[in-house]
Amino acid sequence: MVVGLGGMGAAVLEALARRGVRPLGLDRFRAGHLSGSSHGGSRVARQAYFEHPDYVPLLKWAFEGWDRLEAETGIRCLHRIGVLLAGGVDSMLLKASLASAREHGIPIESIDSSELRRRFPQFRLPDGMFGVFEPGAGFVRPEAGIDANLEFAVNRGAEIRRPVEVLGIDADDDGAVIRTDQGDIRAERVVVTAGAWTSRLLRELDSSVPLIPQRKEMVWFANRGQAACSSAGMPAWLVDDQGACGDGVYYGVPTWAGQTGHRGMKVGFHGPGVPVDPDLKHVVPQEIVDRFSRDMKRYLPEVLGEPIAAQSCLYTMSPDEHFVIDRLPGRAAVVVAAGFSGHGYKFAPVVGEIAADLAMEGRSSLPAGFLGLSRFEAEGES
Repeated sequence: MVVGLGGMGAAVLEALARRGVRPLGLDRFRAGHLSGSSHGGSRVARQAYFEHPDYVPLLKWAFEGWDRLEAETGIRCLHRIGVLLAGGVDSMLLKASLASAREHGIPIESIDSSELRRRFPQFRLPDGMFGVFEPGAGFVRPEAGIDANLEFAVNRGAEIRRPVEVLGIDADDDGAVIRTDQGDIRAERVVVTAGAWTSRLLRELDSSVPLIPQRKEMVWFANRGQAACSSAGMPAWLVDDQGACGDGVYYGVPTWAGQTGHRGMKVGFHGPGVPVDPDLKHVVPQEIVDRFSRDMKRYLPEVLGEPIAAQSCLYTMSPDEHFVIDRLPGRAAVVVAAGFSGHGYKFAPVVGEIAADLAMEGRSSLPAGFLGLSRFEAEGES
C-alpha cells in the first residue's frame, strides 16, 4: 500500500506495479489538487548537484527513469533545455556544482563573465559573475509525471482510492493496519509518501526526526520578448547573488511549447522559510509578488513584464535538508519517503525504486544508504 499519491507516491505505486504487485494507493485529496508539493508546472532538474555529490548516481538513474517512462506512456516529463547556474567567484553553490560534475563525469561548461553576457543577453548580472552551464539538464513537469506514473500503475493492476484520509498507522515488522475515515485496511507493507503530513501519521518519527512543512511561493511573469524567455533561447536558471536578494537563491524556468497551467516565465526563491500548518489555505501576499517583481528587474530588466500569476506550494524540510528514505526501526512493515526539502521531485523515478526495494526486499542495491534514518542516530551520539 502507498499512502499519499503526490509526486513521490505516484512513482512508488508505479514501481510496485512494474514488479507485478497490485498495490493500493490512498490519497486524502482529489486528483489535481494544489494543497501539496507536486504542482506548479515545472521543477529544475540538474545533475551537477551542489547539495551533495552522493546524489549524482541517483540522479543519473532518475534521468534514465524519466526517459523510460516517456517511452512507455508517451508522456514527456523531462525537458533537456539546459540549466545555467550563475554566481560570483566565491559562490559555494557553483564550487560545489563543479566538484560534483568533476567527481561523476557530468558534462558542463564553465563560462566567464564576458561570455556569460554574450551567450545569455537576457540577464543583467553584476561584473565578476561567472556561469556553469549543464547542457543535459533542464526541467521536469510534476503534473505530467504523476499522470504518467498513475496511468502506468493502473494499467498494471494498481487500485487508487481518493479522497480517503488516513488517520493513523499501526504496524510492526510483519504488517500494518491503516486507519482511515472510511474504515481500517490491512496491508503487509505500507509506504508513506504523505509529504507535509508525514509527521502526523508517524508520530515516533516526528519526535526523533522532525519533518517541518514550509510554505514557498512561485510567481509567473509576462514576457516582453517571447523568444528571449522561451526554452528555444533560454535555459532554466539559478542565480546565487550571495545574499543580495535575501538568504537564498532565485531560480526560473522559461516558457516552452505546449506549456500547461500558468503562462509566462516561472520564478521561485529557494531558501529558508517559516513553519506552517499544511491544512491552512494560503494566498500569496502582495508584498511577496512585489518583492519578486522588484528583484527580477535587477536581473532580467528588459525581457520580463509584469507578474501575471502567483501560487504557493509546500516544502517538507528534514533537519539536515537531505531526504529521508528508510524502513522504520521496530516497524519494518512501514517505509517512509519524505523530507525532500524543496529539491526532491527530479528524483521521483529512483525514489520509487528505492522505496519499492525496501518494501519488498527490505533493502535496496541503489546507493541511497546516506538517506537512511541511522544518520540521525549517529548525530545524536556525537
